[in-house]
Amino acid sequence: MAAALLVSGCGSDGDSGEPGPGTSSGRTAEPTGGEAATGGVNGTWSAEGGGKAMVLSVSGEQAALLGETTCTGTADTGADPVTFTLKCTDGSTDRTRGTVKSLEGERLTVVWESGTTDTFTKVEVPEVSTEIPESGGLPSGLPSGLELPAE
Repeated sequence: MAAALLVSGCGSDGDSGEPGPGTSSGRTAEPTGGEAATGGVNGTWSAEGGGKAMVLSVSGEQAALLGETTCTGTADTGADPVTFTLKCTDGSTDRTRGTVKSLEGERLTVVWESGTTDTFTKVEVPEVSTEIPESGGLPSGLPSGLELPAE
């Protein structure tokens, strides 16, 4: 999961009050109880804030926001609405305390204490096998000059 999260950037969008890509359109939505209140935020979410891609990963009570900086902390999935409390490695505070504004299907909107609003889209992260193939499963046809060491 960490590898999937490192593919993006996170940064302050210098919220100008104008909605940008990945941000809410300015409409007010009531927090949705149901899914958001029961931990429906678990998973990997992507968004763009201030022209920078970012990934929010939530697993149980753990949360991480990755991009230009790394922010890690907790998700209070027992709260209604769900809240995030994060600490960023570079000391930024733009996205350290957030509240789920809405969770509608594959879209999660988070309002941060800084006034920034991000709308994330659910990302399906494929399962990665950790099994090591047996020697018969190694690729054949190595380029000339390369040989596997003899056992």
